Amino acid sequence: MKSFFLFFFLLIATSGWSQSMSDFFTNKTQVVLLGLDFTQCKFIGKSGFSNPEGLKNHAIRGWNRFFATEPGKYSLQDALDLKDKYYYNSINYFLKRNDEEVNTFRNVTDEDYSLTRQEIEANVATYTTFEKEGLAVSFVVESFNKLKAEAHIWVVFISLPDNKVIHMEKMIGVPGGAGQLNYWARAIYHIVSQIEKRADEFKSM
Repeated sequence: MKSFFLFFFLLIATSGWSQSMSDFFTNKTQVVLLGLDFTQCKFIGKSGFSNPEGLKNHAIRGWNRFFATEPGKYSLQDALDLKDKYYYNSINYFLKRNDEEVNTFRNVTDEDYSLTRQEIEANVATYTTFEKEGLAVSFVVESFNKLKAEAHIWVVFISLPDNKVIHMEKMIGVPGGAGQLNYWARAIYHIVSQIEKRADEFKSM
């Protein structure tokens, strides 16, 4: 009988517990906001994205840097109700990945575009972030659509290090403001605000 209970205990200890959305709110597990993944993004409306080189070398980097330079607006810490030691932003991985993989000259278009859940999961599975444990949130950008004045961003909640998707959802942000950088930054802020307003809903999933 003792050997049975020992086996049962070891089985639990080695198999681990499946994680859920509620784990993002517990203040027991490290949560990192990875930032904006533009590797699957299309920029729709050629007249609104007339400088692909500047888009790649300035704007894409700038939108991610808002998470570091303006954490009061772009942090998920309040939305997840997390203490400082259990939350941080880590944009360096996507700064590097976007630089290496995004081709803005090819990705500016006037055509409609959308991603499937399977395409998102396949992308997330390839992440090799600096974080090796805990939980992560990725904003996978589907499109910045100047024709519709909408940003379509998949908010993806991830378990590390296996990159298992716990929950994903496409959200729409409304842009606004002067200049391309601030215009689309407003859409990102709009999505962060939506997550905060829906915190109780996410927690119960």
